Amino acid sequence: MRRPGLLLGAALGVLAGFTLAPPLARIARSWPHRVAVFGHSMEPTLHAGDWLLVDPDAFIARLPAPGELCVAHYPRAPQRLIVKRATWVTGSTATLASDHPAHSAAEDTIGPVAAAEIVGRPWFRYWPLDRFGRVG
Repeated sequence: MRRPGLLLGAALGVLAGFTLAPPLARIARSWPHRVAVFGHSMEPTLHAGDWLLVDPDAFIARLPAPGELCVAHYPRAPQRLIVKRATWVTGSTATLASDHPAHSAAEDTIGPVAAAEIVGRPWFRYWPLDRFGRVG
């Protein structure tokens, strides 16, 4: 089911590239940083198969505040991106965790994650269509 989200996302990216209107400019800025959600660790907020646009400018001058969603490079496999919620922020690092109530805090806590490893903030779900809209 990955292909429909990829195709819809490609269409949105092309549309956004042809105009500089502020809402579409945000989509154009987010398009290269889009992510697909795999697994169930972020349920009920995000589900496997959700496709998200990520604002890469959201954390330029600051780290995510506790409670904010963010996309970061996984510390043990830097080529892999993860979507998690910031739970603790100190200095230039953040601790991230899942939303799923069945995951224990110790089991699914990731950190410290350096500010340079945080890609941005997921702000919009564009696939599947029945879950279309802002995320937070």
